[in-house]
Amino acid sequence: MPETASSRAGLVVRAGGVRWFIPVAAVIEVLRHAAVSRVPAAAAVLGLVNHRGRVLAVGDAARALGLAVPLTGEADLVVVELAGGRRFAVAVETVIELVAEPRTGLAPLDLDAVAAAIFA
Repeated sequence: MPETASSRAGLVVRAGGVRWFIPVAAVIEVLRHAAVSRVPAAAAVLGLVNHRGRVLAVGDAARALGLAVPLTGEADLVVVELAGGRRFAVAVETVIELVAEPRTGLAPLDLDAVAAAIFA
């Protein structure tokens, strides 16, 4: 089955001081200035967010991926859904742009690693 333009499209985000690519097929919505209820003593979990009546865990992409640059200040939240229906929000420094296909030199953000850090 040939790839369509939408199957290659994605978001360019910054997390841990590095630019990453998130495939649009996994993205539900981008939340800016969302109220996150903090969860104490949770390494990669920043807290919880209400997304359209559904409470979602918010994972810090930088911590989950073991990056040295911590998330400081307000973050953009990318609500994603993985195969099997696992939905959560990924906190990134910023969403930079929506692109039609992955750019050379941009690694895909490992959403499975973020999910493992949140739900482990």
